[in-house]
Amino acid sequence: LTFASKAFHNIQEIPSVQYMGHNADDGPGGSDTHYLEEGSYQGTPYADAEEYKGFGTRVAPTPTNLAYSWNKELAFENGEIILGESTLVLNLPIMIGPGMNMHRHAYNGRGGEYYSEDPILSGYIGSAVIQGAQSKGTLVNIKHAAFNDQEINRSGVAVFMTEQTARELELRNLQQAFVANGKPASFYNDESKADTYKIGALGVMTSYNRIGPIASSAHYGVMVDIMRNEWDFNGYNVTDFTSVSLKAAPKESLMAGTTAFCGMSRSVNFEYWNSKDLAGSAEILKKDATMAAALKDNIKYVLYSLANSAAVNGTNNTTRRVELMSTWRVMYISLRVVFGVLAGLSLIGYATLEVLNSRKDKKEA
Repeated sequence: LTFASKAFHNIQEIPSVQYMGHNADDGPGGSDTHYLEEGSYQGTPYADAEEYKGFGTRVAPTPTNLAYSWNKELAFENGEIILGESTLVLNLPIMIGPGMNMHRHAYNGRGGEYYSEDPILSGYIGSAVIQGAQSKGTLVNIKHAAFNDQEINRSGVAVFMTEQTARELELRNLQQAFVANGKPASFYNDESKADTYKIGALGVMTSYNRIGPIASSAHYGVMVDIMRNEWDFNGYNVTDFTSVSLKAAPKESLMAGTTAFCGMSRSVNFEYWNSKDLAGSAEILKKDATMAAALKDNIKYVLYSLANSAAVNGTNNTTRRVELMSTWRVMYISLRVVFGVLAGLSLIGYATLEVLNSRKDKKEA
């Protein structure tokens, strides 16, 4: 539960297997918040890092342009460079991307992050990007599964359709990535590509919207019956940024294969993980065989996906992790606190003056 509840832009440590945890970052076109001056090779900073100060890795063309190249080899290289190299240079095993929803209508604000309105074109191009990224050790998180039709009110909209429509469009699109379809003909006789397209996507991020009336992360039909059982998905399944809301349906999501909750705080007083009484939480779990079995399966999926990613590069049974805070991060955090306090004092001062002026006006009146 500790691992599951703290997934926002990081992968929690698992001390029992000597996994010390890592940072992660949002995509889908490269790192969202990390810059090239932070780059290193196996922990050693690059000598010329300062020359790249302020430069990020989000330099990719839009996925729509990539899809309309109709070029799976180019898509594979895109995954290698934009997501894969970012993983290695910035030591970010999880990159949240690529975006693989369908262009079902023109009003989705995230349409520029998705490939196409055609499930085969989108599925094959997305699968190639994923294979390129995974060849470099990236633990991709395909987003947003499934049916993310709109950006406005996306945490409240319920998407309805027939099963046939779902399977012929969005699920058919996603399936190509989960089962590693679309291998270019040129790869078959290329020994350097022999280890690609052997394993599908190792990670997914579920959507804010509901599938019918059910939270997508808790939809057993899609998350378990289809993704895990039909497509043999055995990887990391994280929610979108659920914050501290119940909209993620935490208990039901865990039992539907969700391995982590992005942004959910353990301070939330959920019955199944109450940070004020961990012993009590453990006692509840001991009495719930179904939940305990789901948690066991979920951590197995997590470990499998991590073991097949760059997260274990350089790791052995003596590995230890020490957190260091760089000077610029200390300054950045300090300035945020200082300016936050000043802003708060300014608001208090402004409100006080307004009250005093109001009283003065009343007296003069």
